[in-house]
Amino acid sequence: MGKKSADAIPVGEGGEGYRYRAFISYSSKDRSAAEKLQRSLESYRIPKPLRRSGIHRNERVSPIFRDRSDLKASADLGQTIREALESSEYLIVLCSPAAANSQWVDREISFFKELGRSGNIIAVIVRGVPAVNDPVREPQGAFPKALVGLLGGDGSLTEPLAADIQEPAADGRGGDGFNLAKLKIVATLLGVSLAELTQRQAEVDRRQRRVAQAVAVGMLVLAVVAGIGAWIAVEQSRAAERRLQNAVESAARQIGATVRYRDRYGVPSDVIQELLRSAELDFGKLISDDDTSPMLVFQRARLNLEFAELFNLVGDEQSQQKVAPLIAETTTALDRLEQRSPSALEWIGLASAPDPAALAMLRLKLFDVVGQEKNYAGRFNEAIASAESRIALSQAWFVKTGGLSWLRELAQGHCRLGGYNYRWGKLAASAASYEKCLETTRSLMQKRNQPPDRGDLMAALSSLATTLVEMDRRSDALSRQQEAANTAKALVSAEPQNTEYQRTELVTLTRLGDMVLSVEMNVARSLKDYEQALFISNMLTRSDSSRLDWQRDRSLLLERLASAHLRLADNADITRSLENLRQAEQYARDAFEIAERILNNDPLNQEWLRDRSVLEERRGQIAFASYKRGGDTRILEDSARWYAKAIADRRVILKADAERSFYKLDLAVVLIQFGEVAVERRESDSAERSLREALLLLEELTSGNEAQPIWLRETAKVHSALANLFQQRGDIVSAQAEIQRAIALIHDLRGKFPDIVQYRRDEEYLVGKQSELAKLAPEVPEWPQP
Repeated sequence: MGKKSADAIPVGEGGEGYRYRAFISYSSKDRSAAEKLQRSLESYRIPKPLRRSGIHRNERVSPIFRDRSDLKASADLGQTIREALESSEYLIVLCSPAAANSQWVDREISFFKELGRSGNIIAVIVRGVPAVNDPVREPQGAFPKALVGLLGGDGSLTEPLAADIQEPAADGRGGDGFNLAKLKIVATLLGVSLAELTQRQAEVDRRQRRVAQAVAVGMLVLAVVAGIGAWIAVEQSRAAERRLQNAVESAARQIGATVRYRDRYGVPSDVIQELLRSAELDFGKLISDDDTSPMLVFQRARLNLEFAELFNLVGDEQSQQKVAPLIAETTTALDRLEQRSPSALEWIGLASAPDPAALAMLRLKLFDVVGQEKNYAGRFNEAIASAESRIALSQAWFVKTGGLSWLRELAQGHCRLGGYNYRWGKLAASAASYEKCLETTRSLMQKRNQPPDRGDLMAALSSLATTLVEMDRRSDALSRQQEAANTAKALVSAEPQNTEYQRTELVTLTRLGDMVLSVEMNVARSLKDYEQALFISNMLTRSDSSRLDWQRDRSLLLERLASAHLRLADNADITRSLENLRQAEQYARDAFEIAERILNNDPLNQEWLRDRSVLEERRGQIAFASYKRGGDTRILEDSARWYAKAIADRRVILKADAERSFYKLDLAVVLIQFGEVAVERRESDSAERSLREALLLLEELTSGNEAQPIWLRETAKVHSALANLFQQRGDIVSAQAEIQRAIALIHDLRGKFPDIVQYRRDEEYLVGKQSELAKLAPEVPEWPQP
């Protein structure tokens, strides 16, 4: 193993051209530790300073071969292991009493030593003590005998140096702990000292802290300029009022910058909260309580709404509690300003007050903030009422003035109404509102031609397409999304260097691929759209890998690519099918790593948690499909494990917003899939519990007046899965009853949507299943006629 170093575990010279960076050898009893170490090593990003040196060009110390996870179906398992060991530069041995007594681990170490790479063996203690295992004298010894060599003379054994993954004890004795042990292993794999590795990692950490510090500076500037503006406002002069307006606008820009830092770089919500808390205190101390100046009251109301909007964007409960008081204060101020009469000084031109148009614009912003707050609280009817008030006010001012800015505000009001109806599950009302938004935006574009208007058009088209898909108006959805993609492409053509327009094109292309897959079931065409989006994603993430919003877009896109290849795996050609499953798993794994990194920045973020749950579901699907092709029960266990993780995440999400129909459907879908896996594993009781829970959720959804087609199709899938369960139990009569329920649901959907290919395929499968069950049904004896 070499001579001990203070910084890293010594290794020999590594060669080039290896397929794997390392092979992990372990006892089955240490599987969880092996899985955790593999994930952690493969997700570790080599610090940029080391990559810039030119020695470590890859971003990661991967791939890492873990025999139980990476083995393909093979007639000769031993030959497969030998090939993997020959293709691995290093051997990582997870040492424990169980590993020390494992013939499998012993053979892997011996074979690797025969390859002449004894110096490239890394020992990692996961349980036990750092000693050679002896069943009598040292039963807790962690080292297999194959790890050590015989000394001359008395024949005593030499123990290897090892990283110890066990957590240190309170008195400082014990292991290194997981993180330090991991860094020791990484340092060894990279051939650098632990000190150099940690120094480079510290440089990366400092860069991330600088981003947070930039946010802090922005918020400090906000407090300062707001304080200056408040002091100037007391002077009651026109010049002071103009400066106050500039100060508040500067403060608003700083708040906007804070939002961008949060969304782009993943500054955690608690950091934003602390900065806002500090800014609120500073602003409260500096601004005057004197309400005799209408302009001061107006500007204070403006800044209150900027704070409220940011609290809505942060989105957690603590932030939301601050929104209602700001709304109440702003409403009172606006009411007073709108009802007041001009003062004598204003009549003679020695003082000024906000004009009615400015007050109306601020009222529109207030309606937006109220709508966001009600939407977050799940009070959708109140959010809709706020959006309708916004539309009425915009319409009145457009009729009164003919100003195009009011026409844009009118269009935005219809889009907000569409969004609130969509979140409430009122899809028909949502589609109608988005159509009005489009109509108004097109009218605006006929009068002027500005990039923001084209951006509004693209966003409205894409939102409408999403709504139409859920209504099973899929052809209309595809047409709208194609127009959205063309609009985004035109934006990029007009400004090729605008990264936000590039991101817009990426998102619209991804959604277009979704629509193609849903409407035409044309996987090849959808892959073309996804791959165009991936090209844009590659450019963006290479230019700035710290942008969390771009990384999230990439994770979502990779998930779509995994789904497309999963569909292609449904192929009679076994070789092509397995290759597509391998590609699907690679995309899903890469997407999952990104999603976990993003979620680590803000573990309470519901959207990011849902992203991870979708990828857990996808990996469960891929594992189940791989099992169907290969029949390996360990893969079936992996499928159940991924589905269980997805279920756990979706329960957390639904608990936070128990009335959201979207989240109920999410949980029901993965419960169905878990139930299907349980049926395959012959875990009858577990399967029935999962399927019955899914059915209860779907019955809650479909009991209303506006049951959506997707809810009905998933209900049919539950009945089909229950039929398979009853068939497995030998209860053919119950199985037939469940299949009949599924057929009735799909038959109704076929009648309403005869052009949708998926429903036709569903019906064909169910009818075939019905015929199969009919052959198994017991014959009913005919009673003799009287």
